[in-house]
Amino acid sequence: MEFYKEIFEVEQRYQSRYIDLWNKRQAIVSGESEPTDEECEWPFDGEVQLVDAFSRQHLEGQDNSTADEVVDEKGIPKFWLKVLLHSSLTAEMVGDNDQAILEHLCDIKVNLTTEGQETGFTLEFHFSPNEYFTNTVLTKQYVFNNQPPAENPLEYDGPEIVRCRGCAINWKPGKNITIKIMKKIKKHKNRKEVRTVTKTVKQDSFFNFFDPPLDSLTDDDLDEDTVELLQEDFRIGHFIRETLIPRAVLYFTGEAVDSDDESDEESDDDDGDDDDDDVDDSDEELDRQKRGRPKRGGRSDAKEPNLSEKPECQQS
Repeated sequence: MEFYKEIFEVEQRYQSRYIDLWNKRQAIVSGESEPTDEECEWPFDGEVQLVDAFSRQHLEGQDNSTADEVVDEKGIPKFWLKVLLHSSLTAEMVGDNDQAILEHLCDIKVNLTTEGQETGFTLEFHFSPNEYFTNTVLTKQYVFNNQPPAENPLEYDGPEIVRCRGCAINWKPGKNITIKIMKKIKKHKNRKEVRTVTKTVKQDSFFNFFDPPLDSLTDDDLDEDTVELLQEDFRIGHFIRETLIPRAVLYFTGEAVDSDDESDEESDDDDGDDDDDDVDDSDEELDRQKRGRPKRGGRSDAKEPNLSEKPECQQS
């Protein structure tokens, strides 16, 4: 435990160095700062240099007004929206109705936090003024469990996320895309009265990320669906902290590849080498279906504490 505690303390000390670099990136993205020609120089390979040469020729062939429009554009519009869309994990969260709002996403930051004996991190999503909500920052807090499991302490492999907490989004009237208002007209059987019944239905949206279950994986009475929701939420939060924020530029350019995508490619290659095994597996699966037995899939047991109300997000 002391080992992992000191690792977290070292990460906190180095956080300020990362923040300086991320702030510089944000200044370029927002257009507050323009990189110099020297800062833009990078040792590209021959293929990239060739593409760059063609791009320059295309730009030189345009009329001056079009070229000026390209050169005069400040910052990198929709930077974070494109970052989210270029990762398979976060792209699944973004719906068509989310994209117009996420165009206002200015920055995603992470802060390592310590509250008493609890450690964790908070993700901050910074937004420019928009027509959808009044918040300037939406937060998502994750808390670690630093204690080894009492039933088997030898299995302890470092702190794990056990619970999270979102924040309240102050939607402007009629702009909440996470819900849909259903109206139904009902007529009374005996009297000629007509009344309208409204029902609120939850919609799929990226912004449901800020309204997670308040349970903890250490709770004993969690149902399987809640456990799966929490585990997937923790996986996304960990990915944003460890990979998406530090490598945002590579995701924007499309150079970064999610580890899951790499695993899929490797498994496809393996599948090609094991055609005979696939035939055998298919036969076994067919026999299993005939017998009416589904194929079993293992799942680790997990449990989790409750948090109370969601904190208010920052207002403009």
